[in-house]
Amino acid sequence: MKIIQKIYKTLFTLGIILLMGSCTEDFEETNLDPNSFNFSSPENIFPGVVFRTLDLVGGDMNANMFMNYASYTGGKGGQIPRFYFTDNALNSYWSRFYVDILKNNQEIIDNFSGKPAFANRVLIAKVWKSYVYSVMVSTFGGVPLDKALSTDTKVPYNTEEEVYVGILNMLKEAGDGLNTTGDKLGVDPVYNGDNAKWKKFANSLRLKIALRISTGFPALAELHTREVMAKENDMINTNSDNCTLKWGLSQENWSFNYRTFVFVTVQGGIYPYTNHHFILNLKTYEDPRLKALIEPANKPLIIRDQLFASGSTTTQVTVEYAIPYYGKLLGNNARLTSWDLNPNDNILNNATEEAYSGPKKDLFMSQDASYNLVTAAEVNLMKAEAKLKNWGGVKTAEAYYYDGIEASFLQYKVSGFATYKERDGIKWGTSSVGKRDIFGITNSGISADPMDKIVRQLWFALYNQGHDAWCLQRRTRGLNQAPHFAPDGYISGGGLGAGNAYAEAPERMLYPPIEKSVNLQAYNNAVAQLGGADWFSTPLKMNKPYTPTKWEDVDAQFNQEFASYWYGYSVDDLIAAGVPYKIIK
Repeated sequence: MKIIQKIYKTLFTLGIILLMGSCTEDFEETNLDPNSFNFSSPENIFPGVVFRTLDLVGGDMNANMFMNYASYTGGKGGQIPRFYFTDNALNSYWSRFYVDILKNNQEIIDNFSGKPAFANRVLIAKVWKSYVYSVMVSTFGGVPLDKALSTDTKVPYNTEEEVYVGILNMLKEAGDGLNTTGDKLGVDPVYNGDNAKWKKFANSLRLKIALRISTGFPALAELHTREVMAKENDMINTNSDNCTLKWGLSQENWSFNYRTFVFVTVQGGIYPYTNHHFILNLKTYEDPRLKALIEPANKPLIIRDQLFASGSTTTQVTVEYAIPYYGKLLGNNARLTSWDLNPNDNILNNATEEAYSGPKKDLFMSQDASYNLVTAAEVNLMKAEAKLKNWGGVKTAEAYYYDGIEASFLQYKVSGFATYKERDGIKWGTSSVGKRDIFGITNSGISADPMDKIVRQLWFALYNQGHDAWCLQRRTRGLNQAPHFAPDGYISGGGLGAGNAYAEAPERMLYPPIEKSVNLQAYNNAVAQLGGADWFSTPLKMNKPYTPTKWEDVDAQFNQEFASYWYGYSVDDLIAAGVPYKIIK
């Protein structure tokens, strides 16, 4: 694999990434000497590895691929957001993973393994290697691991299971071996030299990956989950330990979202507006995180509602008013012709781009925006799942579940947890029918099944962690998501080609085309391991089997259930909220 064999001898100016609340507040630069690259210290190499990981996984791939697959973003143009691909993008992602990130990170492992003075720093590099490979294997399937960074001319792919065994063992080694009295990273862009927090991250990541493969590789998942749950105090349990990366204020360190969608003027079809179904779910349960995560629309959507007249509980009037939050469908207004819907019934007919809501600007679209790898909310909700499986845990699944929701509220500094947790569908043991989406083909209902609740709360808590939420859906099928009704060049049966009416979120991403040119035999072997087809619809071993919905057969109908009664059921509720309104009749 010629891409992997290249050794870069270029002078890099590297921005050191910060952890919110845990890292140094000064933004530094580290220059790598091109003439002594192989002898650079971990401090010279690691900040660049972290920055490039952040910019790729939390930036480019998140905005263009993962957020769309997770139903966090809607209506975004471009081939990858519309469930297709470009050769250049896939080749670039592959090269950036192996050459820009893993190759450099491996320098630390190769040059300093076996040296006691660098023991912790080598383990930290292995933690990072594990994280990067966990993203790759759950995106593509089996990938080169054992010999990927060697000088071999042909590089074999490891199977999915082999990759997971390798990264879980590395995380076990780090979780067991990191100590607070040994060496530290002098320049640590993640945890500012705090080895105790690195240990917590290693153990928490191990739990995440183990549960991710609990359907595909249950024995391996149970082994690692049980081991790590036996030392759950050494996991990320509070927000002060969250693994959160941060871009910077200097131009060379700006966040991907800022430099792509804010610094330059983009068309509405390019901007990552929030998904209709995500807002529908938050609004259904009056979730206070809605205002913390999502920006109100610049020109809110005007709806007509039947409300009780002011001072009355019997007389109804038709009222026109604006709703502050509205999200885009994956395919904008596209719908199936077989539904035979009357377009005059669509309340979005006159909606402009400014009627839609986007990610909260100060959190996700700023120059120094942040990206989470693992949070306390996620860990506690994963513990709830582990307890449900009887794979360990000192608390009940219900207690972990509430701990996870509360940690998410605290993370975003919102109040109202005590009220929220009592709502039907949110409260343990209760259910809710929810509300229908604009086509009436999906709804935001939550059953009394504990796993249904855990999955839904993980989806809420993981917002902006597009890759993790995409993995969550594939491994559980617990999110009632609609397909893309305007896909680009995709046939849901598995092959590639234009013309299909809709497409489910991909089961995986295709291998980069360059692999067919430089590593054909290994590529063919990898495709055979997948079952013989390098397609979007080829499931990974980690994915839970399911029967796709025949969307052309569902009983679709336009409705505004998702928007009605936004402020309440009475004109008095509009008055109390200070919302302008007009009585039509």
